[in-house]
Amino acid sequence: MTTTIEDRALNTELQELYLITKQWSSDLQFIHNESDILKKLYQKHIEYEVNKKHIIKFNSIEQQLSRLKFKVIHLQKRLEPLTYGPIKEIKLSLIEEHQVLKHEMEEILMTFHAAKNELIGHTLQK
Repeated sequence: MTTTIEDRALNTELQELYLITKQWSSDLQFIHNESDILKKLYQKHIEYEVNKKHIIKFNSIEQQLSRLKFKVIHLQKRLEPLTYGPIKEIKLSLIEEHQVLKHEMEEILMTFHAAKNELIGHTLQK
C-alpha cells in the first residue's frame, strides 16, 4: 500500500490534534495548581464570607477540571495510536469529541480567569 498525500495530511492533522490534547492536559494541571495557590494565599487576606464564596467557586472549577481532565486523557488515548501507526479507521465522533472538548476548555479557562480576577479585585479593594 502506498501512502497518498491525503494519508500524510490526515496523519499530520491527527498528530496536531494529539499535541493539542497534550497541551490541554498541561493547561488543566496549571489551572488546578494555580487555583490551590490562590485559595491558600487569599484565605487569610479577605473577609470570611467573601473567602467562603470564592472557595465554593474554586471548588466548583476544580470539579469541572477533574471531569475535563478525564475526557482529555480519554481523547489522547484514542488519538495516540493513530499518530504513529497506519490509519485504519477514523470516525467522525473523534473530531466531534475534540471540538466539544475545545469548547469546554475555552469555557473553563474563561471561568477560571474571571474567578481569579474577581478574587484579586476583592483583595485590591481592601
